Amino acid sequence: MRRAPSPIAPWLAAALLACAGHAHALGQDMPYESFTAAPDVDWVKVCGQWPAPVQPGEGGGTYRIVHATRYAQSFLYLQWIARDRTDSAAAVHTEGFAQINNDHAAITLSQMSCLPTRRGIRFTARAQSGHDNSVFRITIDAGHNPGEVRFRTTQKR
Repeated sequence: MRRAPSPIAPWLAAALLACAGHAHALGQDMPYESFTAAPDVDWVKVCGQWPAPVQPGEGGGTYRIVHATRYAQSFLYLQWIARDRTDSAAAVHTEGFAQINNDHAAITLSQMSCLPTRRGIRFTARAQSGHDNSVFRITIDAGHNPGEVRFRTTQKR
């Protein structure tokens, strides 16, 4: 005797497929390469200089902040850029921030600013969580050595 299919079976199968598709994307740290050619990049700021090791006749180094928006949230990257004697720029190091760049973080940044300091640069921004609407400030201090960063948050009252 053959059983009649359950009316829930098609719905359950669709739900399982949908969950399986989303499970792969949730919690993924989005690398910079995800945005290099995409139209999602909406803010790039050159911010200060770093003492890049240079050969005679070559240029120095600059810091660059790249902000992108995708999935209605912010993604942030800091780069140490060096120029060669032909004035071509190349990223020596790119630093991403897992606290922001996780595709499930749901954080949006605004009021972004970047200032040079004696020891490197300081980037600050207002951050808002899409999960609970909490608002906080982020501060990123970057040093002269590529990859030297300090990330911290301050809760807003």
